[in-house]
Amino acid sequence: MDGDHERSDELFCNTARPVNMTQKRLSKYIIDGSLPLKGEVTVSGAKNAAIKMVAASLLTGEEVILTNIPEIDDVAVMIEAASSLGIKTAWLDNHKLRLKADEIKTYTLDTALTCRARSTIMFMAPLLSRFGQFTLGEPGGCTIGKNRPINRHLEAFSQMGAQIEFKDGSYKGHVQGGLKGAEVIFEKNTVMGTESVLLSSVLASGITTILNAAQEPEVDDLILLLTKMGAIIERVTDRTIRVEGVATLHGASHEILPDRNEAATFAIAAAVTRGDLLIKNTKPSDMTAFLAKLEKIGVAFESGKNSLRVWALPDREFKSVSIETSPHPGFMTDWQQPICVLLTQAVGVSLVHDTIYINRFEFTKELNRMGSKVDVVQPGEAGIKTVVSDDDYDIGKEGEPFTVAKINGPTPLTGKRLTIPDLRAGATLVLAALCAKGKSEIFGVEHIDRGYELFDQKLTAIGARIIRTSV
Repeated sequence: MDGDHERSDELFCNTARPVNMTQKRLSKYIIDGSLPLKGEVTVSGAKNAAIKMVAASLLTGEEVILTNIPEIDDVAVMIEAASSLGIKTAWLDNHKLRLKADEIKTYTLDTALTCRARSTIMFMAPLLSRFGQFTLGEPGGCTIGKNRPINRHLEAFSQMGAQIEFKDGSYKGHVQGGLKGAEVIFEKNTVMGTESVLLSSVLASGITTILNAAQEPEVDDLILLLTKMGAIIERVTDRTIRVEGVATLHGASHEILPDRNEAATFAIAAAVTRGDLLIKNTKPSDMTAFLAKLEKIGVAFESGKNSLRVWALPDREFKSVSIETSPHPGFMTDWQQPICVLLTQAVGVSLVHDTIYINRFEFTKELNRMGSKVDVVQPGEAGIKTVVSDDDYDIGKEGEPFTVAKINGPTPLTGKRLTIPDLRAGATLVLAALCAKGKSEIFGVEHIDRGYELFDQKLTAIGARIIRTSV
């Protein structure tokens, strides 16, 4: 490892947040809408990659250096959880974090931490893999599914020889003699499930094969980090991953890929405000399904290797489309909420079918208060086949879920007092306020802090009139 990594452990500090992350929790946005956003904006590192890589640092006693790590609340909770386990953490610079798990002091994460971020479940696999045990309080997270169960993770651990139980509000796992390689088949595609198996198999004895594995870019970025640490991993086909376990892993440095969710948010911001944005530090190649829908809607864009320019002229008529979410390389579930705002400005009826989560349209109630005409209906009502990824949802007993947004447009939006129900809905309501006539007050900004770095400051820099103030 290079000289920058060879530093005394005295320089480590168990701090979850760098100095510049000073946003207040109970706060709101005040937004004056109807202004075109123009200029350049730089996308931060991917939340959905960073949180897994913090957990991956537990697999070695050597230093792991992560750069381009986003300074957001979900990452802060993961760092706090890492510190509580005994992992030494230090911010070397903005967006550059060092972790070292050479002296773990506990194998338990209690509910006080796990309820704040569902991503803390990613510590289960490395704890089980390296130390043979874990105790984890029930996880929290956005209420966008029924129960958002973790059964796929636990079933995979069991297949690899672990004993799992739920007792006194906590999941407990242990394994004698180390995890064993296995063939893990996911009936339904799961990103975090695939990542859990990766984190549990790299130190397991023998070969692990993951069938129907997720192929999201964030999964491949985690594979790249693990490979740098000495893991032997091969993506045999798009949906098949083969892992050959090794005895130990070593330290590594890794730059986290850009956040395609943030890139999509700013792309829609440019379109819905009739602006012109150059979105830097992004990978359009990871967003092909999203860009294909933008093109059908009538939004203009130019793709570079690491940038995306998006614009919409004031007189450009947007067209209605039908969208169905699906695993990568399909249309991502996190993209459907913000694109709904754009579709309120499109001519005709658009249908947006979320096949991943059963409760991700709460934000449409707020959109309708602003003047949109969105009906949330069952797939059958829209002539669409029902697809449900939630293992706990029983269509036979509970009927079809309401997972299709039927959007009639175009409708002018008017500023209102709005409340954010979850992370992506938060960014969505900000987009709605940016294109609405008049002033909006948006409460629940702490949801946005979980996944967007300095969101209001980035928007201000490209022409938005947005103020953050305490409630």
